Amino acid sequence: TVGIMGQGNLGLASAAALRAMGFSTRGWSRTAKTVEGMESFAGPEGMGDFLGGTDILVDLLPATKATENLIDADILHQLPKGAAFINAGRGKHLVEEDFVAALDDGHLSGAVLDVFQTEPLPTESPLWDHPKVTVTPHIASTPTKRDKAFYVADAIRSFETGDSLPNVFDPAQGY
Repeated sequence: TVGIMGQGNLGLASAAALRAMGFSTRGWSRTAKTVEGMESFAGPEGMGDFLGGTDILVDLLPATKATENLIDADILHQLPKGAAFINAGRGKHLVEEDFVAALDDGHLSGAVLDVFQTEPLPTESPLWDHPKVTVTPHIASTPTKRDKAFYVADAIRSFETGDSLPNVFDPAQGY
């Protein structure tokens, strides 16, 4: 079961792709969402149940004050022993010292990290050589120039016709 923190565009697209490959998915977000084919949890009250049934945790949350250092020892140890972690969201979410401790004490079985507290990842970071960590070069989302151009053209077209715009930033939410 893959648990995805963040049920925005990336989270929903990832969940759909994972379900197509036969994975069971569950999602967690700040506010309640209803997503067909995915068990959803919300807010602090839903976090424990979400984590407790998650074998692979994927972080795709936005960067906000509320998500900074969210994934700490408490969160990591609510996952079942042997769970894995993938961070393709924001590096500021993960308390790296707590994460390394959870790997070293055997609670986590492994991880793939695409983002870090400090980028580029410092050469002295223990993450480079940790046997349970795969480091990737911040490439989890790599749309092509063509994809980017179509996205911008569609947004301009929506603006000119008075349709709703995609991904409008809400300063109150921080994303």
